[in-house]
Amino acid sequence: MMVRQPPVLWAQREAFLYVTIEIDDVTVEDLTADSSKLHFKGTSHTEAFETTLEFFAEVDGPAMKRTLSNTRVIELNIPKKEPKWWPRLLKGKEKVHWLKVDFDKWRDEDDSGAEDGMLGSGGFDLNSYMNQMGGDMGGAPDFDDLDDGDDAEMPDLEDDDDEADDSNEHEDKTNEKVDNKENKE
Repeated sequence: MMVRQPPVLWAQREAFLYVTIEIDDVTVEDLTADSSKLHFKGTSHTEAFETTLEFFAEVDGPAMKRTLSNTRVIELNIPKKEPKWWPRLLKGKEKVHWLKVDFDKWRDEDDSGAEDGMLGSGGFDLNSYMNQMGGDMGGAPDFDDLDDGDDAEMPDLEDDDDEADDSNEHEDKTNEKVDNKENKE
């Protein structure tokens, strides 16, 4: 069986990394991290996946936390040894097609302070929460079946020909009265 490279997403904060391995219904055979790299090996259905990430700088591998959000992805939170921003995730500068930035979790150095504080110590991730719901909205009512009182039939915007003739007749009489009044003065 041929071993494939899984798609990997990443984002960072000053003190830690977010790494997401995107594989559907994966059985994890090996997931380890040391100070310089992360190794993953697993299978999904009949396919084998494996990757090793050599990090740009040192991390605290044993303190890595795995978030159990759903069966589609493996989400990891890996603390950095030194809290500072990295210019890239990997040690090597070459671009790899299977590694992408996770823009849902991405923060720049400039705007990292305020939003991190709002997450609290649990690091609540709304996207993960919504994925757990399965897009079903948990039994929310179907609003398409509700009667909407605003749906009454609207009258036509244009006048009928008869009404238009009556309106013109009234306008002509009004103009005659104004003309007569001006002539008398």
